[in-house]
Amino acid sequence: MDTSIPSADIDMSSLKSASLSQQMFSLASSTFRLAATALTRLQQQQEQCQAELASLAHLPEYSLEQVSWHDRPDDCWIVLNDKVYNVTKLVHNHPGGMEVMMEQAGRDATLAFRSVGHSIDAIEQVDEFLVGILPAKERIYLRSQRSLGFCADAAHAFSIAGRDTAENPVATIQ
Repeated sequence: MDTSIPSADIDMSSLKSASLSQQMFSLASSTFRLAATALTRLQQQQEQCQAELASLAHLPEYSLEQVSWHDRPDDCWIVLNDKVYNVTKLVHNHPGGMEVMMEQAGRDATLAFRSVGHSIDAIEQVDEFLVGILPAKERIYLRSQRSLGFCADAAHAFSIAGRDTAENPVATIQ
């Protein structure tokens, strides 16, 4: 009498192939979720940038050269995050002293301002001195309408490409 257990005919290559397919599906799903998250963040940033630019649209534009003309204690302008501020009233009252303000007078003071770690009150206080914005070609921090358009085009193209795969992310790799 044969007491051995009958062997099941298992094709190891089929198991490996199935495992590979599952791994590919998992990778494709993860990639799709990551891309969808990136798209959502891109769209949120685009909306924030558009809203900020729209809120500044009424302001006059001043070039960095024009800002540089205002570099005296009695006429002091600085640039912070591509926005132009007339901080003449703050020069003599600045907690760090007049010297700190005059080092940045007539210049882009963004890096110096950020490096000090100003309080929220200080950041909000400077908003009342806003007088203008840099022209689009001189901006570093605010996106221009042109770059926003590029972001919108990229987001739109991605969303069209992903429309058919929203429910089935593996459809694109089959």
